[in-house]
Amino acid sequence: MASGFGVAAGLTFCLIVVGALVRAHDAGLACPDWPLCFGEVVPHFDLEIAFEWGHRVFAGAISLGLAGLTFFMLRRPELRREFRHRLVLLWSVLGVQVVFGGLTVLLKLAPWTVSVHLILGNTFCFLLLWTALDLAEDSQVRDPSEVVTSGLRSLSYGVAFLLLLQMVLGGWVSSNYAGLACTHFPTCNGHQWVPTWEGLVGIQIIHRINGVLLLVAYATLAYFLSGKGRLGSLSALGLALVLLQIGVGVANVLLRLPIWVTALHSGLAAAIVLVTAMCVRRVMRAGRVYGHGPAPSRMVEAQ
Repeated sequence: MASGFGVAAGLTFCLIVVGALVRAHDAGLACPDWPLCFGEVVPHFDLEIAFEWGHRVFAGAISLGLAGLTFFMLRRPELRREFRHRLVLLWSVLGVQVVFGGLTVLLKLAPWTVSVHLILGNTFCFLLLWTALDLAEDSQVRDPSEVVTSGLRSLSYGVAFLLLLQMVLGGWVSSNYAGLACTHFPTCNGHQWVPTWEGLVGIQIIHRINGVLLLVAYATLAYFLSGKGRLGSLSALGLALVLLQIGVGVANVLLRLPIWVTALHSGLAAAIVLVTAMCVRRVMRAGRVYGHGPAPSRMVEAQ
């Protein structure tokens, strides 16, 4: 069961990258209607229609996979009791995501629909991964080195918030076609760091500034979590991905938004979300296990 949710998370990650390719090819409205495409279930294809239609079919396949996983999970009373709220959350996020997928097309790629669609996709992905890890690791012994203070827990939540904000800003940049509002780095359009806070340039500047804040917060978290088992490794990996993401973001500007760099930028963003979610999950579990005593295992509850 855990491997099934892990595969679903991996496929959803791939779907996010495919979605980035749809945007990079300006194929978001290649199918101008929804849920059909030019009024047909299977339209005549060109490259842009293939990207958009394939994105929809891929999403539908993942939905069917979740339906199968849900069916098998509900057949086991101990899993049904422990994960029923998680399943409701997963299906709720998926349902809203489907609605916003349709709104993105019907409202002609309105920036707010594109941004929400992106955030929901990443949320669905990390919830799948979170569920897979909970299923796989419930009976494992916790690492005693992963004791964290309330301050570190707050810092990890702060990193997660800055990452969420960065995802929103990244979607806002993409949906408003503000990726080249600043054509230089680290300055913006000449020798100024902040030429204006308004318009497309302002969106790009805020995105850059929040990226720096996220880097500083992640570096601080990784420093204080170093030596704490998997927590230290996850925070170090997250920091490395953030550094790589900044480098890819710079390349995206200097190379004038090549498709492969744009797709890599979106894929790295999704990877940072997953690694951060795993880190926050372990912080939450460490606080619960060592702050309030060990949580009962599923086998004990079943008895």
